[in-house]
Amino acid sequence: MEQTQVREIVRRVEGAPLRDLLRVSMDEVQVQMDSYLDPALDALALYRRWERQQWAVADLDLSEDARHWGRLEEDQRDAVRRTMILFFIGEQAVTDTLSPILHAAPHEDERIFLATQIADEARHAVFFQRYFDEVLGIGGGLHAALERVGPEATAGFRRIFDLHLVTATERVRTAPADRSAWVEAVVTYHLIIEGYLALTGQRNLLRFFRAAGLLPGFTTGFTAVARDESRHIGFGVLALRRRLAEDPEQARVIARHVLELAEATVHTVVNPEQRLRAPDPAQLSEALRQSPLEARDFSIGSLAKRLRSIGLSETVVDQIQDRYRGLYDQLWARYEEIHGVEHPVRWYQRWAEAG
Repeated sequence: MEQTQVREIVRRVEGAPLRDLLRVSMDEVQVQMDSYLDPALDALALYRRWERQQWAVADLDLSEDARHWGRLEEDQRDAVRRTMILFFIGEQAVTDTLSPILHAAPHEDERIFLATQIADEARHAVFFQRYFDEVLGIGGGLHAALERVGPEATAGFRRIFDLHLVTATERVRTAPADRSAWVEAVVTYHLIIEGYLALTGQRNLLRFFRAAGLLPGFTTGFTAVARDESRHIGFGVLALRRRLAEDPEQARVIARHVLELAEATVHTVVNPEQRLRAPDPAQLSEALRQSPLEARDFSIGSLAKRLRSIGLSETVVDQIQDRYRGLYDQLWARYEEIHGVEHPVRWYQRWAEAG
């Protein structure tokens, strides 16, 4: 893509008011997100974007979504609900655990930006709460909704949020001067939870809803969420690049922790214990197909791009990519062992081999 096209996409995504985000694709948000890898960008520049990109959950029109939801097949509602549940739990979890990272941030501009991020995460939790109440029919306030959806979380998801995130942020809270603890917390939150898990899920959901012409209110709001999180991910890269410049030994900390999180991360994505009820991809139009191979390559490639921008060596980045890619193969095979059926990825592998 030519630089003039990139600049135009970034300008349009960054400047779009809420009402125009329905016409902004996740691929365009990704172009804007990649622009935040620019080493010249600083935390105050991201803060200024936060000021310009405010939006209100109350301004979303969800009336059409309620009609669409009622027309979906139960299998479709179940799959969409399950994915939304994980995002809802995740937004609430990070809202509750991010403050130690803010208080221990080494630089003032980092603390200022992280304060905006906490506000963003609270807004995202309210967005899901409103959607659950008005469209999915799960009411009773935020606490009641969390109790209702909590058991749906997967084993990998629980390890990421209840173990790794809580452990990392608690270490920062109890030892705020420990720079390696702070780096591990940012890796966990900004690179893995937002830059890998959330980004992949957002991309899949938004691409499907746009192709199917479904849930315009959710699509608008979730695109706003994705634009917010592009700032957060950009900040994580910026902050880790700074720590590496201050202390080159932090490269080992970053690489080690990315590898430590690999199994739980890929387990969350593949979720081999959950039997999929996806339609036969051969019966879907190409626009509606969601290839696990393409999603895997996108997720691993995005992570590698950020690790290179932070300053990790190509050799280390290649090792990380190989580890993540191998875990997908292992967990797809594990799915087949558990359920005694072929994983849908096999259709896409045969389709790719056939050309």
